[in-house]
Amino acid sequence: MSAFFLITIVVNFSLLCLSSSTTTTLSCTSESFSTEKFAAYDTCTNLPTLSAVVHWTYDPSTSALSISFTAPPPTPDGWVSWALNPTGSGMVGAQSLIAFRPTSSDPVSVSTYDIQSYHDIVKGPISYNVTDVSAEESDGVITIFATWKLPMGSKTVNQVWQVGPVVNGRPGKHDFEPANLESVMKLVLATPSAVGAPVESPVGSPGSATVGESTPEPAKGGAVKIGLGN
Repeated sequence: MSAFFLITIVVNFSLLCLSSSTTTTLSCTSESFSTEKFAAYDTCTNLPTLSAVVHWTYDPSTSALSISFTAPPPTPDGWVSWALNPTGSGMVGAQSLIAFRPTSSDPVSVSTYDIQSYHDIVKGPISYNVTDVSAEESDGVITIFATWKLPMGSKTVNQVWQVGPVVNGRPGKHDFEPANLESVMKLVLATPSAVGAPVESPVGSPGSATVGESTPEPAKGGAVKIGLGN
């Protein structure tokens, strides 16, 4: 066997491994969601973009929405975000949770961001009372856990999700591919079997688009622009 042939095999194998390590496909039926903590949620929704999944339980008696949002960041040191927008369907007004590693040696942490304009993204308190907030990383994906206190009688919420790079220890601008620009959807809370319905970004806003429906599955066992920088 020639040295050239051996080198070709090694290079092709290395490229295959690299591709496998940077491409993660998630769904509600993924084996990683078979653990007890995910089985505790009533519903799982396959979100239509960014290979993202949200598990959720809504208690109408307390108007509490408990969620776990899981998505692969675009790079191993990137960020993921899940948000609710009480005033619209896109970025402006999104009350966001963003999780990432500030440095490669830090654990994943999650903070709140009140996004009130396309250029003024503020880390700090948000308009929702959010408790039990945490984040974890496993097998190249990040999961955000939180319980959101919604207004009593809530039937639907506008959810926004996103992924992007970390730049100088802060969330940087995400890509502007269709998958990034279409990461909005209305979550119907009326019943555990309700579907996630599409929403439209306000006309004239960056990434104005309609997202197709995504049908929730029972949990096992039971243009949007988010990113800091100008």
